[in-house]
Amino acid sequence: MEMSIIVKTATRILTPLMLLFGVYIILTGHLNPGGGFQGGVILGSVLLLFYLSFGLREGRFSENVASLLEDVSALSLIMMGLVGIIIGKAFFSNFLEKGFSGIFSAGTIPIINTLIGLKVGAAFVVLFNTFFKYMRRGS
Repeated sequence: MEMSIIVKTATRILTPLMLLFGVYIILTGHLNPGGGFQGGVILGSVLLLFYLSFGLREGRFSENVASLLEDVSALSLIMMGLVGIIIGKAFFSNFLEKGFSGIFSAGTIPIINTLIGLKVGAAFVVLFNTFFKYMRRGS
């Protein structure tokens, strides 16, 4: 089913704003409600909006790149946890110096939020790509 020009135009306007909002939620998750998971869901839902507005052909994102990003961010997240153990603290301990202001005021928490956001956003891309691939085969 072809979407109207209004839906397509609204999607073109909302897509960069939603991406920016998702990144904002990820980066300020330690200061405000939100964080990596919520921001990653917002980033992943941009793909769903794009698919629904423009259809399967124009909305095709590289599943291989998204899967690689998901794997690398998961591995990096585990490495962040292990660094705490290596330096003699707990798994996922906040081991960076505090004392900065703004986004960098929480030590390793913004880094962990960013990695979680990348993992969740990439997982949504892989999930939606797989879903739409099987949906296309069925029709």
